[in-house]
Amino acid sequence: MNLVDAIRKASQQPRASQPERRVVSYSLGDESISDKAGATPDAQQLQTVHFEVRLTNQQLHDLLGWLARTIHPVMTLQEAAHYLRLRKAELEVLAEQGVIPAFKVDGRWRFLKNALDEWMLLQKASEFSSHHSEPQKEESHAA
Repeated sequence: MNLVDAIRKASQQPRASQPERRVVSYSLGDESISDKAGATPDAQQLQTVHFEVRLTNQQLHDLLGWLARTIHPVMTLQEAAHYLRLRKAELEVLAEQGVIPAFKVDGRWRFLKNALDEWMLLQKASEFSSHHSEPQKEESHAA
């Protein structure tokens, strides 16, 4: 379990009316969570998690930049190209052809991150289904 998964798991737990304070330590290299209160965390209790991260200025800058790029739902052409690992010119052609979901604002291409994620999943699904349907077609021709 990594840090992001731990935070996501803690945020998805139902909230209780009377929160109980606990000190919980978590090691990124270890799957275990130790609880100083000695009790197993109940799914109905609100868990408070405090952690400390020591970063250099450059690491903090990179982390905040990454968060800003991944959390913001609308991407520019450059951001979307970086996200999809394409050249800007290639992405622009795909957008103009309507192959990839995009729209223009003041003459500039914009891309919704969720739409790009769904588009990639559909591309993978269609690729998967075409690979699995080809052997069946070959078997039917052989029979």
